[in-house]
Amino acid sequence: MMTISNALLYGVEYPAGSGQLHYEFELRLPTVHDNIEAIHAVGVESNLQLNLDMFARTLVRLGTIPAEAITLELLEGMVDDDYDVLAQARSELKKKRMRPSSTSPASGAPSSLSADTAFPSPEPSN
Repeated sequence: MMTISNALLYGVEYPAGSGQLHYEFELRLPTVHDNIEAIHAVGVESNLQLNLDMFARTLVRLGTIPAEAITLELLEGMVDDDYDVLAQARSELKKKRMRPSSTSPASGAPSSLSADTAFPSPEPSN
């Protein structure tokens, strides 16, 4: 399972009213199954709620909050900048998972200019 770890800027309070904030998180790569479950849970009317539910499903760890307590309702109390931190972490994780682009020549030969492909120097004009 591919994950990424980072920290929220403002943290999530848990338990409610305790003043105890949790910052450190580990997020796993979301799957199609996570998306389907989130759609069933919150519908498609609000992209923000759908994404929050996806974060609740893909957060492996958030401080010392028990996994079962990491819910949409808990994350709705986050500061909006922390939402952005989670979104950025998800983007970075997806980039790590992407297939590498092929930038090397197919032949495996090193690329260099040879005498027959180099441009000649122009003749000086008088």
